[in-house]
Amino acid sequence: MTRPLPNIFALPLVLYAIAYWMRGQYKPFIICSGISIIVFRSELALFLGLLLALDLLQQKLSVDGLLKVALPAGVCILAATVLVDSFFWRRLLWPEGEVLWYNTILNKSSNWGTSPLLWYFYSALPRAMGVSLAFVPIGIYFEPRIRPLALSALGFVLLYSLLPHKELRFIIYVFPVLNIAAACACQRMWMNSAKSAWHSFVALIAASHLLFNVLITIFLLVVSGTNYPGGAALSRLHRLEATNPNVSVHIANLAAQSGVSRFMEIHSDWTYSKDETMNYTQAEMARYSHLLVEAKNKHNTELWTTLQEDFETLEFVDCFNSIGIQYNSLFPVRIKTKPCIGILKKRFNVVTDLHKEKKLPKDKSLKDSTKAKRKKDKTKTDKLDPVEDTPLENVIQEESKTIKDDSNKFSEQVSSVEPKIEVEIDDDDGIVATVEETSLEFQADAVEVAKEINFQELRNLALEHTTRKSRAVTKLKLRKIIEQHYRAKGRHIENDSAEQPKPTGARTGMRQSVKSIIKQEKIKEMIEQIATMDLTRICDLEKTSTKDCLKQVIDKIDDDSIKV
Repeated sequence: MTRPLPNIFALPLVLYAIAYWMRGQYKPFIICSGISIIVFRSELALFLGLLLALDLLQQKLSVDGLLKVALPAGVCILAATVLVDSFFWRRLLWPEGEVLWYNTILNKSSNWGTSPLLWYFYSALPRAMGVSLAFVPIGIYFEPRIRPLALSALGFVLLYSLLPHKELRFIIYVFPVLNIAAACACQRMWMNSAKSAWHSFVALIAASHLLFNVLITIFLLVVSGTNYPGGAALSRLHRLEATNPNVSVHIANLAAQSGVSRFMEIHSDWTYSKDETMNYTQAEMARYSHLLVEAKNKHNTELWTTLQEDFETLEFVDCFNSIGIQYNSLFPVRIKTKPCIGILKKRFNVVTDLHKEKKLPKDKSLKDSTKAKRKKDKTKTDKLDPVEDTPLENVIQEESKTIKDDSNKFSEQVSSVEPKIEVEIDDDDGIVATVEETSLEFQADAVEVAKEINFQELRNLALEHTTRKSRAVTKLKLRKIIEQHYRAKGRHIENDSAEQPKPTGARTGMRQSVKSIIKQEKIKEMIEQIATMDLTRICDLEKTSTKDCLKQVIDKIDDDSIKV
């Protein structure tokens, strides 16, 4: 219904042609067949040609009678399609002739993918007909009148299987025919239901198979819903940038083929582009604020390396990958997905503006500004009064807010720094890193660590689809989120009263109190536990950010450990 392709337009004409053939009305049969073959789909010559050959062999139709109708009808139909389509395409053209030449004569349809020889029989037909397929041979056996039609349909599928490129829509015309054979079998079973208990049971099976077909259809509908990541990605972008009027988005090939349509261009002040000549040069990408591109794979590694210099990944949208079996759930079948479309947003180049305004050397600007900030903080701390009478919780809350503000400012600055720049980060947060964590920090890229963690990183970590470096970066991000969350909560560690801070000053009190908040072994165990979790089972990631979801997980693990 949503794909008005030539196969769909040809289907009603094919059904009319079959109806005329069954009635023995050969003139309208030949005309409908001619329109279907010449205008829409040339492969129908195999299916309708088999029906015509049967009548010629059985002498129900003479060759002279065939030619008297077929020749003038064929010339008129061919002339009509050439005139109409040449007008619209602005060149002399027989569309279906070009398709026939490309797909069959040149055999280049395989450029669009190939399938095994019997794919139609073990995949396409079972998915299209469900349980009804089992009743087809029964109907052919018990109903002689349906045999020529049903066998011609199966012969057409067998002959068309020789073409390497296969799609379900290519054989859509045989489904009504095979359903007639299945209906004949069911009708015979139902008519004999009163003969015995066994016949009643068989009739019940025949009737109940329709319910199974409904269930199969619902399941396949859910699966098909994962085949449109492009449309889902554009809808998600509309929600993410709902308040942003200045959006120019480029829609790449995969997104355009998997759900994006003109009906989804709902913002009149946005610019939507499907430029197929896009080569992702700096000049071309400068025109867009967002990109919808195919997820990173072995074929586009270089492209993603280029894109990540100027764009940050907001999210990935999954699509269908395979169907698996799960034993720990009420529903035993699981639909497995994989990342297909990446939603990218142009980075805000803060550091470049900083260079222009302050005219600092590019490789020292952030470093010097960080040192200056430290010096300023130290001077401010020296002037603070002792906090003997100040509640510790107030100190923690105040300093946590300062750390959060500093972290946000640093993340904004570092997001546009090139990976080669050495960034000095003040990690003296009162938490002593273990040897393993120190090695992770050396492996991790400071620019990558400063970015917000996203669901795809956690997914890759859980599935072990990571390199040593990316695993180190993700775990370091997890560690920082856990630490920040504990600081924000300002909670003391149990049985740690010996480590209470000495009130020598606000900064010292804060550092000592943070030391008493987190134990490194606990953080390490928590990271390893989170690294194996599927967040989609815990949080609704459509409504909750990855970071907020992680905070919920941290609290849950914490509560469980306290109960134990």
